[in-house]
Amino acid sequence: MRGSAGSDSSVWSRLPHELGDAVRPRIPEIARACVDAIAAEIPEYSRRFADGPGRASAIELARRGIERDVDRVGTPALWQADRLAGFRGHGRDAFHSGLSREAVQAAVRVSSRVTWRWIADIVREAGLSGDVLYGAAEGMFADVETSMAAVAEGYSAAEAAVSGTGERHRRLLRALLGGRTPAFGTEPFPAEAGKEVAGLAAASGLPLPERIAAVAFRALPGAPEFPPGLLPEHVPADPAGDPPAALTPAPDLDLIGLTGLPPGWTAAVGPLVPPAEAPESFRVARRAVDLAARGLLDAPGPVIWCRDHVTTLLLLADEFLIAQLASTTLEPLAGLSERRREQLAETLLALVRTRGSAPELGRLLDLHPQTIRARLKKLGELFGEKLDDPAERLRLELALLAERALPDRG
Repeated sequence: MRGSAGSDSSVWSRLPHELGDAVRPRIPEIARACVDAIAAEIPEYSRRFADGPGRASAIELARRGIERDVDRVGTPALWQADRLAGFRGHGRDAFHSGLSREAVQAAVRVSSRVTWRWIADIVREAGLSGDVLYGAAEGMFADVETSMAAVAEGYSAAEAAVSGTGERHRRLLRALLGGRTPAFGTEPFPAEAGKEVAGLAAASGLPLPERIAAVAFRALPGAPEFPPGLLPEHVPADPAGDPPAALTPAPDLDLIGLTGLPPGWTAAVGPLVPPAEAPESFRVARRAVDLAARGLLDAPGPVIWCRDHVTTLLLLADEFLIAQLASTTLEPLAGLSERRREQLAETLLALVRTRGSAPELGRLLDLHPQTIRARLKKLGELFGEKLDDPAERLRLELALLAERALPDRG
């Protein structure tokens, strides 16, 4: 389970937008030139591109790939996360269509060479500097290496599914996720479980890392199947399993492709833990997926990183208990109108967090100090000495946070 080498687009992001503007109108020509060169130089492809539909489909695929690359020009922090996943998909498709691994990798080299020649000419025609030409060359050559590796991974993954490696990966996945979490300070695995995991890891050719993260998947009814190529070949995964899961030692690298999950799919990445604690990482990831499905946990995309939601996951680890805490601790607010309750709860949370004065809380909440003083007086009447007790203030903060996180239980 080694980490996957991702291709950072920082080289392309440093290039001027003028390069992308100059190349973009020429993309259809470049795509046709790439396909023609592949057909001319690689016999396996020349037969496939002989008919009109086959050639047209290849040109369209080339056009989309070049567009993705050009979109990286001058765009800081844009990873184009689906790029390597796309090349893995090409590798898998090539295997299933009967192409040799050598042929599909040769196609990447030919396409990159042709694209580079066009870009070099365009840079000169546009009067851009030699630094731009050098930067484009650096980006192109780096992309060739990572693209070739991704194609090989996709091809090998398809091969593995047929040869049995995929099944061995799934057995290793189940063995790790089905293990028991030992007490701290004990051996990593109970003896028998350790032997099983070690044997499966050796059979799969995947040395166990020091730490791994579990991934939980959820697909809504009617969602499309999990797309091929989103995960590197060395990641033990079974997105269609029961339960759907994956394991990785390098989630930030290996899971980049998951940003390309189709609509209806969600993935949650559990914490990095020793292999023996993989079931715990998976438990946390499944909890995050469930909370997200209920609208209790927000994520900007289809991938939820549990490390970003530790407070919410902790608060909602036992919803019944935290609801009881909120109900009993905040009982003094129960008889108020909804609007008044919200106002006092907002001020109370700021108070127990900061212990600030009325002017300080006023600046924090963007309210007049006199308004804050009136609220503090009311809170003093409702909660009394609890506001001065550190343990009670902690209970109040937890209760207020829980009330925000919990669904309406009324």
